[in-house]
Order: sequence, then C-alpha cells, then structure tokens
Amino acid sequence: ISELAKSLKGATIQESAWNILEWEEKNIEYDFDKAQLPEPVIRYWNTGETEIVQGKDNIFQLPYETILRRRGVCKDYTLLTAGLLLETGHSPIFILDINFLDDPVGHTATGISVNGWFFVLDQHTPVMDTGTYYKNWLGEDKIIDEIILYRIDRGEELNVTKYKFDINSFKNADYRYTSKDPENISNQLIIYIRDNFSNLKVNRDIAYLDKASYLPEGYKRGKTYYYEFPDFLESYNPIFHYQFMKRLYRDILRNDKISTDLKGFSYFYMRAEGINGTIRIILNLAS
Repeated sequence: ISELAKSLKGATIQESAWNILEWEEKNIEYDFDKAQLPEPVIRYWNTGETEIVQGKDNIFQLPYETILRRRGVCKDYTLLTAGLLLETGHSPIFILDINFLDDPVGHTATGISVNGWFFVLDQHTPVMDTGTYYKNWLGEDKIIDEIILYRIDRGEELNVTKYKFDINSFKNADYRYTSKDPENISNQLIIYIRDNFSNLKVNRDIAYLDKASYLPEGYKRGKTYYYEFPDFLESYNPIFHYQFMKRLYRDILRNDKISTDLKGFSYFYMRAEGINGTIRIILNLAS
C-alpha cells in the first residue's frame, strides 16, 4: 500500500486523514454480504498452529486485500485506514473497538490525535471529534457503551498498547461552534472564489445586496444565491478548517448555474450565518 499512501500523503496529518477518507469513499464499497456472515472462531493449538472453525470468509482482510477487492466491512476499513496513516509517516494512530448498549454487534474505527483533540476516521468524510462521533451514533439509535483503544506506535517495530477509553471524556470532547466560525468560513470561501475567478473582485458594498430593495448606485444588475448545509456546524472543528472549507467550496460549485454566473459578474461578496448547527451561505453578485 506504500504507493497509494504516498499519493494520499498531505502536508499535515489533517490533510492526510481527509485524503484517505475521500479515497475510501470513492474506491471502497461496504460489503453487506460479508457483514451478514457469522463472526470467525479461531482455535489455537498447543503446537502453535491455528484453525478457523467458523466464519473463514469473515476474517480480517489485509489492507492490500481491501484495496484489491474494493470492498470490506468496518474492520477492513479500519485496518486499511490505519495502515495508510502509518505508511504516510503518522504515528501514533489508534484503533477503536466499540461496543454499544444492548447490542451484540460492535464496530471498529480508526483514531488520530491532533493538537490535544482526538478524532475518529470512519469510512467516509468528515473526520469527527469524539463528541460529534458519539452524537452521530445516537442519531442511529445506538449508544456507545464501551471503547477499547489500541494505540499503535511505529518505530523499528510496531508497538501496540491497549487502553480503555473513558466514555464521559469521549462524548464530552465536542467542539461548540462560536459566533466567529461563520465569519471565518465566509472569509475562506471568499479567498477561494477570488483566487479562482479572475474576473471577480471582492466588494463590501454588495455584502447585503440580498436585503436591499434596489441595486446600489452605479450597478446595473445583481443576483443572490442561498445555500444551506444542515448540521455542518455540528460536525465542524477548526482543527480541520481547510478540509471542511474545500469540501464546502466544492459542494457550492457543483451547480453549473453558479459556475456560469461567477464568470459573468464583476463583483461579489459572501456571508455565512450559523442557525442551529446549519451553516447558511449568502453569495451576492453584481456588475
């Protein structure tokens, strides 16, 4: 997996982690058939030999096997993500073995620590802080009851240390967005548009064009676009600011109409508002 890891390696662990999840979203499918198979039972003999007596088709896949098969279950995603992170030179990384309250079916995911925060990587973007991840499972009517954490340090050999993750610490480490976050978000989006559309100039005169009854003096035409991204601020964490912003910018430009209009106007301004966890983007254009 070294060549793939090299292509996904970013300048920071945040960039590498996000790149890995984006690659998995595009290239790996969840294997629902494998998920229905019985859990493997492995017998260890005194001779040192092992025998798989049940579920031989449901054992862990090696990372390169998941890449070749283009499919896997949670434990396969976890090993692939962990392997790619280690191959990009990031250490330590973590594997989470998760049990849910009153549910015999567990789950696994990969974790990283960045700037004092613990984040979970689970098959697709976004990367989530643990509080967001806990709430995400609550939304699926699952309560995380226990987490066994395996810390993997890479030196000359891999060193694995086993911990029990305190559930209260896990669910309480949840970034709460502030009034400054929408401003930081709009400022970054303004930079992306300014740098990618040479015909457009930033103009504060039209910052509130959407609320005006008529165009400011000297302008001949104007247009406003509104975008809403539900629960964006619930997932947002400024440690992954640039990754969230690139995703948001890409989602905005998916509309061919907006791309055409951005090329057809002379001035723009963008605002962002936070409303109950939803980010609302207001883009004003004028000529």
